[in-house]
Amino acid sequence: MTIRYDEQEKAIRFDVKFSPGTDFWCYPRLRLQSHESLANADAIRFEFRAEQKNADTGYKCAYVMFEKERPYFKLPKPKPEYQSVTIDLAKAVKNPAAIRQLQIGMNPLSDKLTFFIRNIEVLGNPEKQPPCQTAEAIVVHALGTVFVQNEPLRFTFKQRTFQAPEWILKNWKGEIIRTGIWPQTAKRELLLPPLPNGYYTLHLSSNRQKFSGFRSFVVVPDPATRSHNPEMFFAMDSAQSWLARPNTANANHPGNAYKTVSEVARRAGLKMVRERMHWFECEPSPGQFNWKQYMTNASLLSERGIQICGMYYSTPQWAKTNTAHLPGDLLATYNFSKKLAEIFRGKMSVWEFWNEQNLGFASEGAWDYASALKAAYLGFKAGNPNLPVAIGGYAMSKNWSHADIVMENGGGNYFDIFNIHSYVPLREYASTIKKVRTLLARHNISERPIWVTENGCRMEGSGKIASYMAGIRAHSPEQEMIVAEFIPKMMILMQSLGVDRDFFFVLPPYNEYGGNKDWGLMRRDYTVKPGFAVFATLVDQLGNAIYEGELELGKGIRGFVYRNPDDSKLLVYWSESELDTSDGVPQVNINNPLTRNFSLKLDGNFSGTDSFGTPFTAISHQGQLKLTASRMPTFLTGIPILEPTKKFTGVKKKGAEDGSFDRTIVFRTELSDDFELFLDQAAVNVKKKQAAFKLQIFNLSDIEKTGKITINGGEITGLPEKTTIPAFSKVELQLFLTPVLDKRFQAKLCISGIFNGKKTTPSVIPYRMLSQLNQQGRKEEIVGMSDPMNWRHNSSGKMIISFDHKEKALRFQTEFPQGVDRWTYPEYVLQMPQESLKGAIGLSFEVRVFSASQINQMLVMAVMGTQKRGGESIYLSVLTPSEQWEERTVQFPTDLDPDRIRQLRIGVNPNTANITYLIRNVNVLYEQ
Repeated sequence: MTIRYDEQEKAIRFDVKFSPGTDFWCYPRLRLQSHESLANADAIRFEFRAEQKNADTGYKCAYVMFEKERPYFKLPKPKPEYQSVTIDLAKAVKNPAAIRQLQIGMNPLSDKLTFFIRNIEVLGNPEKQPPCQTAEAIVVHALGTVFVQNEPLRFTFKQRTFQAPEWILKNWKGEIIRTGIWPQTAKRELLLPPLPNGYYTLHLSSNRQKFSGFRSFVVVPDPATRSHNPEMFFAMDSAQSWLARPNTANANHPGNAYKTVSEVARRAGLKMVRERMHWFECEPSPGQFNWKQYMTNASLLSERGIQICGMYYSTPQWAKTNTAHLPGDLLATYNFSKKLAEIFRGKMSVWEFWNEQNLGFASEGAWDYASALKAAYLGFKAGNPNLPVAIGGYAMSKNWSHADIVMENGGGNYFDIFNIHSYVPLREYASTIKKVRTLLARHNISERPIWVTENGCRMEGSGKIASYMAGIRAHSPEQEMIVAEFIPKMMILMQSLGVDRDFFFVLPPYNEYGGNKDWGLMRRDYTVKPGFAVFATLVDQLGNAIYEGELELGKGIRGFVYRNPDDSKLLVYWSESELDTSDGVPQVNINNPLTRNFSLKLDGNFSGTDSFGTPFTAISHQGQLKLTASRMPTFLTGIPILEPTKKFTGVKKKGAEDGSFDRTIVFRTELSDDFELFLDQAAVNVKKKQAAFKLQIFNLSDIEKTGKITINGGEITGLPEKTTIPAFSKVELQLFLTPVLDKRFQAKLCISGIFNGKKTTPSVIPYRMLSQLNQQGRKEEIVGMSDPMNWRHNSSGKMIISFDHKEKALRFQTEFPQGVDRWTYPEYVLQMPQESLKGAIGLSFEVRVFSASQINQMLVMAVMGTQKRGGESIYLSVLTPSEQWEERTVQFPTDLDPDRIRQLRIGVNPNTANITYLIRNVNVLYEQ
């Protein structure tokens, strides 16, 4: 079937050719748009006619179908001449307001059919009809509504039944810049004269039809006119192989969304995007590959000159061995990674192994991730020796123990780029990157480049308006502008802190948290938000520039100096707003520009652009260039001389090196039920005095290797004197551990070896014996914790703290409003000096909850100050509570000085709107 508008007939035309031997029927769907409703309608009226090649063939039947309403409305026998049909809705449907689509069609008796429908009218009270959505009435003739400079600005008004309305064009500030009457030509096409770069909105007005909302579009620099910088700092997570898949639930899906996202990425000036891949989709059985949409998108992007940072996870079942997420078959991991490097060579220019391995995407121990990382790295390098490999993106947390253990396992020898994900407020960037640098320095890999492969904005909060898709919230125009302000500040601040590449999360439409959080830089109809124009401006202005340092401009004003390729200087400046100074989701008045004035000792005329790319000219007077900073960053360029107050000193970066290790011998352990993994995935609890485990030794090279394995940190039974491993094979040993603990009731199982005369990288598993700690450690109760008056409310909902006399426990109850990130962590400020934790090695307490399935995670937060919320803290994972009273033990990390702790938060992250949990007998644990 083909559907088109027939100018001669002034009707919608349907041409159908049926396959021989089938039941001939044709009932195209007419979906009501957002402004269309049958709620107050009395009747529907339209005209139709039909033709078959043989006019005498006839028709079996013809109907109008109102969704699932029965019986169907029977149409008169179709004829070659137009017939008028009026349908009394009161008789045809039970609830007209519930109807969102109807089907008009017929069952012909021959295999070719042409029919026409015209003049569809809804009869009733037009005053009660909702206004027409402008976004649905205007077609923008540019993918994603993104025009590049010198491209015709062409628009079509698609509502043929309406009288041509007045159009109003506004800039990003809401200022009217042009108006006119929509052309009443056959195509109803509006062609605007050229516009400066920027974000614009078209509005409609008519005496005969109400319109609401707007249709937005952007004009950006043509990336073809810019020089190519493959190492450009500014990048974006496109995730298009997942997020731009066909979606029948989205009535405004563009169809080929892969092409739309790829072209929009090109028009943004992007030189690198991040993509994702499911291993199980691409290799469902060993050696059987299907690259699906992943190759499609890799080709679409590379054709447009865009490099890809690829990432894969989701192990196929056949490659798992006693694992829930990570691969246990390291030979399969090696082979798949090698295949990826080979098959996507020239398209994927960087590969990451896994995603947020410390936050739910891998439930195994950090040593298990390290083993899999080693195999993946070796495979990638075998497929393409020059391919940079990034460690899986670490979700930013208050506890770096997972990453520390991966590095202790020799992980630093198996990645070229350290990789993090950041969703923290702007004010926390400096402390966040400082922690990353401290981690890398601790493990002697300070020279590793740092990439932020997901950097997203939470500061606008949950979507404030309902989208046209059920259960999906969307940004309001004000929220879109908050994100637009956030993007350049985010990027520039990260660059000023020495980050090497930053990826905004995320380009296509995407929602999380029950549909409430709107992440995408594109709306659900794949049109871009204002932040896209801001990002394109950032790329245009700074994509080829070199960051030189920060310039002091006065209180509340930030300034950053860049050097252009012609050695002239560029200044980016902005006035600090709530986004710069607040935690969490601040109250933002985006319409308040927060202007602050400053001046520079410069003489002459200077060019600049605002955040959206709209140009301006600044003229000095008597050697002073007076400027006004606002909350939206501004770019001033062409400055001959401008030295930063605080110069930036870059560090020479390099990837992993062979060093003195044989990196191809990889240890992997499979721990029995005698071990229990802590929730931070950085240590295990040994439950028996002799605990069983399997040691696997993989040889990921093409030569046989023989060597001796050494295991420290306990007494080991079953270890042979010598082990020989064939090429690309493994040997498995059944071993037993008898723990040998230090005075803190903990130790580290350290596995290393020398094969063919060369040292291996180690496998390290920290372990503890909580039974010994509880039996032999000294306990002191924190008596003040039993009084609810000593606790402060701290949650994203409404909280009640009380004492349950029957349970002899504290009761914490929290009710959450709709659409929030649910957390409840009541605060107990230690009463000093009597409650000092000096010398403590941990805490124990009893806990229960009424439904364990309602808890996503439980944490103890050790806070170094007494302030409410925030502050320097360490997050300590706790085994999820059950419906019964159970004791939980938390050990402090060895690098934490407990004497600094001034506050404890003990709480949960639930998945329900109401949560209650109880705590009693909180004790401080000390050595014997």
